[in-house]
Amino acid sequence: MTGGRRTRVLGLAEVRRLLTMEDALEIQRAAFVALAGGKTAAAPNSWLRLPPDRGGWLKLLAGYDGTGGGLGVKVLARFPHNPPGQNLGSLIVLFDPDDGFPLAVMDGVYITAVRTGAGAGLATAALARAGAATLGLVGSGVVAWHSLQAIRLACPGITSVRVHSRSEPRRSELCERIEAELGLEASPAATPAEAVAGAGVVVSATNSPEPVLAAADLTPGQHVNAMGIKTELAPDVLAAARVIGDGREETIGDGKFSVALAAGAVTEDDLGPDLGAVLAGHEPGRTGDAQITLFDSSGVAIQDVASARAVWERAEDEDAGVLVDLAGGDVLAAAAGTRAGR
Repeated sequence: MTGGRRTRVLGLAEVRRLLTMEDALEIQRAAFVALAGGKTAAAPNSWLRLPPDRGGWLKLLAGYDGTGGGLGVKVLARFPHNPPGQNLGSLIVLFDPDDGFPLAVMDGVYITAVRTGAGAGLATAALARAGAATLGLVGSGVVAWHSLQAIRLACPGITSVRVHSRSEPRRSELCERIEAELGLEASPAATPAEAVAGAGVVVSATNSPEPVLAAADLTPGQHVNAMGIKTELAPDVLAAARVIGDGREETIGDGKFSVALAAGAVTEDDLGPDLGAVLAGHEPGRTGDAQITLFDSSGVAIQDVASARAVWERAEDEDAGVLVDLAGGDVLAAAAGTRAGR
């Protein structure tokens, strides 16, 4: 199994070079469709919350992609009080699905950002009304940026963005970056409600422990991508929308929908189909022009393992990263040798 095989180690810079947003959109589409087709397996997402004085947590996602051959686990450490862009640490370990050999250890921060953003792009293309041209963005961090990147590619009809962030300088900085790098018109908004007013597409991508948007802030026909932590939307938003999740168990257990469920604003029967079922054509997305649709992004393991498998395959082709003899031996033989030498 392990004779002569080595594990490939890939840092963030290599992963970024090997995985573009254009690639991620196609990888994620295939992953969501595989999930809808029952060709994947995943363990329930699990959390380790650190003591309050540490202010952080670990999240573990493990899954198998029967279509693309990805098998792996992602460990994600988030410390929300760190500076923006430095509050997340993550690694993905990819295994051979035939014999369990560790094929790669790679950065998971960039993969998390890109696969999350790609979900927003796919959901917007599938659920937003035709002709939507303005996007209202609440949030200015990594997820907000990558969601914008994906939506720009998947929905070229979007031409302008209104941005709200709690930090006024970050609002302005992000608007400048949007115009310079994405070629979209961008203007700052003083409040979340101002950012989303009349926009065809909405993105919420915050770490806010309190709701940043309520149902009264939305208008009929909008599509909302809820990309941040589960407390960022008021329960009445979920009650007012047709909710499309990334994975049913994850949405009910850990999504924005779970907060509305706990508040009694919705029942499990109110949850619509998963995004993969919509993308595969098995279920309708929007069912009325005036309907508010909402993509509840919680993060499913298939997104990570499908991305990691694609990155590893490209790294193999290019001989990128560093090869390490991480599992190049027989544990029983080594143990016997150790005992013999005592």
